Amino acid sequence: MEEQMVKSIQNIVVKDRKVCELEGVKKLDSFDNKEFLIDTTSGYVHIKGNNLSLGVMDMEKGILSIFGTVDSIVFLDKSKSDKKEGFFTKLFK
Repeated sequence: MEEQMVKSIQNIVVKDRKVCELEGVKKLDSFDNKEFLIDTTSGYVHIKGNNLSLGVMDMEKGILSIFGTVDSIVFLDKSKSDKKEGFFTKLFK
């Protein structure tokens, strides 16, 4: 039972805007050097920045790290994350 609680926790740590570490990651939907879209236990997280690159990714443990300059982190509601096409349509207008 404790193991289920750990998996449902979402933590995001940003160190000096150069390293972003996430826990509670379910899936990495998409990424490039300017943005990451990550499905977490608390909904989607959209991270924007410059020269972003994928560091450690362990989906069994639900952890992910991103290197580069982090400019913004946006949390999307679970209800909005269910409508990914709408989000992408708005994102690429």
